Amino acid sequence: MAQPRAVLPLKLFLSYSHRDEDLCEKFLVHLSQLKRDGLIEPWHDRRITAGSEWAGAIDDHLNSAHIIILLVSADFLASDYCNDIEMTRALERSRKGEAHVVAAILKPCDWETSRFAKLQALPKGGKPVVDWPTPDHGFLDAVKGLRRLIAELSEPEPAQVQAVQITLRTHPWRWIGGVVLVVILIACLWLWSSSRRYLRQGTDLLNVGLYSAARQPLELARRLNPFSRKTGCGLAAVELDATRYDPGFEQRLAEANQRYSNCAYLRLLTGDQKYRAGDRDGALAEYREAIQREPQLAEAYFNTGRILELKGDVDSALPLYEKAVQRSPGVARYHDNLGDLYFKLGDYDKALEQYGQVGEFPLSALEAARIYRLQGKLEDARGREEDAIDWLQDPRVQSSEKDVAWALDVSPVEQVRLALLQEKQCYAQLELFVTMFLQRDQAKASAGVPAVFEKCRSRQAELRKILDWELHRLGSELAKYTQPADDFTSKFLEPSDR
Repeated sequence: MAQPRAVLPLKLFLSYSHRDEDLCEKFLVHLSQLKRDGLIEPWHDRRITAGSEWAGAIDDHLNSAHIIILLVSADFLASDYCNDIEMTRALERSRKGEAHVVAAILKPCDWETSRFAKLQALPKGGKPVVDWPTPDHGFLDAVKGLRRLIAELSEPEPAQVQAVQITLRTHPWRWIGGVVLVVILIACLWLWSSSRRYLRQGTDLLNVGLYSAARQPLELARRLNPFSRKTGCGLAAVELDATRYDPGFEQRLAEANQRYSNCAYLRLLTGDQKYRAGDRDGALAEYREAIQREPQLAEAYFNTGRILELKGDVDSALPLYEKAVQRSPGVARYHDNLGDLYFKLGDYDKALEQYGQVGEFPLSALEAARIYRLQGKLEDARGREEDAIDWLQDPRVQSSEKDVAWALDVSPVEQVRLALLQEKQCYAQLELFVTMFLQRDQAKASAGVPAVFEKCRSRQAELRKILDWELHRLGSELAKYTQPADDFTSKFLEPSDR
């Protein structure tokens, strides 16, 4: 039976063995562009929230998915649950034409003799992901194949045209009227679908706090459908964000909230305004209200987690950061803050995993370097510090850093913010000189540290406090670095209160 055409985004269900969870998470990262394009809405059992009924949640999503992907490995084949329940139901829905089932081969295993051997296999030729030059190459090929499948499943079916005998000499106007009606219907359908596509692009950007970038797609959506309240709500948020520091902002924000009473993005802006005014509890209430109205609003999860972390409630902040990353895995600062929280909790491996997801984000590289120092891996630390210094010279990275302030610990309850590019460059260079000093390359450190402090003379005190705190932690955790850390402090840093 042919599967009916589906409306985007297609629901995608991942069936996998929990022993392959690391590869599943990597696959989800590769799927993020398909999700960002509005093509898929992926689901797997880690998205079950606390308090949900586990088996029921899985059944609901398995029974409603348009595409079911089996992440195949020897562990998957050995799992009774994957085989007896998830795969059995998937194949049953495939036979009925209710869903399309794909086998994504993660690792070498005897899958060719399995019940799903005749299914479409990804990557190309069923070559296991881990057998490609890197797993990323394998996942990329699988995603390309999946994109082609989505195009096939979602393209409109040819219209079923019933042959009708028409005598043009007798009924010419009836024929012409029918053609005009068809043209009008096609035009309306195009306007509606285009408006939805632009609206989705705009809201995806709003969900991660990119207001200015959301302006263009939202304006296009409004031209095509000027009556959409969600488009109006989004554009109101864009306009207000551009004037958030202008006189009268609070009054305009209150008026917009009255006009669009269910607008999550205006609630997010209201939370930001209360946070800037020092009302953390009020900001938390606004962010939580925004989440209720728009569950995909990653920025609201992130901001809620950030405030809870500042209040010292790291246990509550952690799952909120994780939800922000799950909803928008392509946002560097979400991974960075989650990694930083793992760092504070002493879970260095998870912290490094998050920093590794970020790409060319200098702060994450420097935080990874601090962990490597705490693990005694000075060469790895030096490599990440050099990466950060190189990136901060790149015009593309410099442009993205303009709107990003770095918050760095100087005590368990105090932070210093570095906002200017030169301040960040000075900090990165100082981190490298600290590592050089620990590697006994003291001549370069002795020449470089004073020059950097002179370059950033206005922030010398803050930079010294940052390094002093980091060296204090290093000496406390690794006895072999206690004396070198004290030597660096006495040689280059003024005493600071801890």
